[in-house]
Amino acid sequence: MRLDRLDPRVKIFMMLAISTASVATRDPVLMLMLLVFTFLLLLAGGVPVSRALWRVRGAMGLILSIFILQCIFDRSGGPLIRIGDFTLVTRGGFNAALYVMLRLLTVLLSALIILTGRRRDYLLALSQLGLPYELSFMVMAGLHFLPLLRDEAQDVMCAVQMRGTKMKKAPLKQRAQVYLKMAVPIVAGAIRRSEQMSVAMEARAFRALPKRTSMRRLVMKKSDWAWLIVFTVLLALMIAASKLWI
Repeated sequence: MRLDRLDPRVKIFMMLAISTASVATRDPVLMLMLLVFTFLLLLAGGVPVSRALWRVRGAMGLILSIFILQCIFDRSGGPLIRIGDFTLVTRGGFNAALYVMLRLLTVLLSALIILTGRRRDYLLALSQLGLPYELSFMVMAGLHFLPLLRDEAQDVMCAVQMRGTKMKKAPLKQRAQVYLKMAVPIVAGAIRRSEQMSVAMEARAFRALPKRTSMRRLVMKKSDWAWLIVFTVLLALMIAASKLWI
């Protein structure tokens, strides 16, 4: 069964369980197992590999930078890479950088689980789980605004380049000035969109009553329960196997 056809509550539980396990452990074996398990879960759920890698491409550079900085500035442990008498990377620094990289990759891939499906279903799921509908709407609105802000920033960048500004060849000071000037239309666009959304919410009597009703309710199917049970058992077996390995 594809992940986009699962109940949103099941996918929220999967993401929270994987993220919590990766943050709580410091065992590199379990971290690697969680990373592979998350990747296989996306494949089994019908998420294409190319699409998964395309979605995380923007964060890969940041994760690699954090890995390099952690290797260089963490000086714990014995020397691992030396240049003459200078120790460039220590064993403790490399291990700490490896922990951080595996943890970030696992959390990043687990977030792809909830990107399958419609945002409206997650709003219903959070409301049925007992979260106040105001907070549920705020979470979904934030997820909705992020790609809009990204697209608006790309439009502003294209407009700047069409006016003859070569960002790649410009010096650092000039690029910083251009980025500061770009922030003004991006923030103005975000404020304009938020005002339009607030008017639309008031027109629909948002928060007029303490409780909201919905035209439909999410119902757990047998396949959803099967996915939930299999996922929980496999995750528990992985944690137990890593403890036995230690």
